Amino acid sequence: MDGRDEGARALILAVFRLAVADYRGLSYGHDEPDRPRRTGHRRRRPAAAGFLRSPWAAHLAGLIGLRSATIWTEARRLDALDRSARDRAVQEAPAA
Repeated sequence: MDGRDEGARALILAVFRLAVADYRGLSYGHDEPDRPRRTGHRRRRPAAAGFLRSPWAAHLAGLIGLRSATIWTEARRLDALDRSARDRAVQEAPAA
């Protein structure tokens, strides 16, 4: 793989990471992993979900040997885990 291929792959992966972060309502840092931080809103969630299910996502993922359906499934799975953890935390919180 030459430098151009590697750069294109990194860029496409960054697009998917950003879309998944927007879908989950998390901040996104492209230069290095950071702890997940809630953005406080999910206004970009519908657009991110639309992209992750789109033909464009399928095309871009195919260019780098991935399947967009797998990325979309994993984004939903992680979101469900987040919701379950938040629900448990609320249930276990002491009553005020």
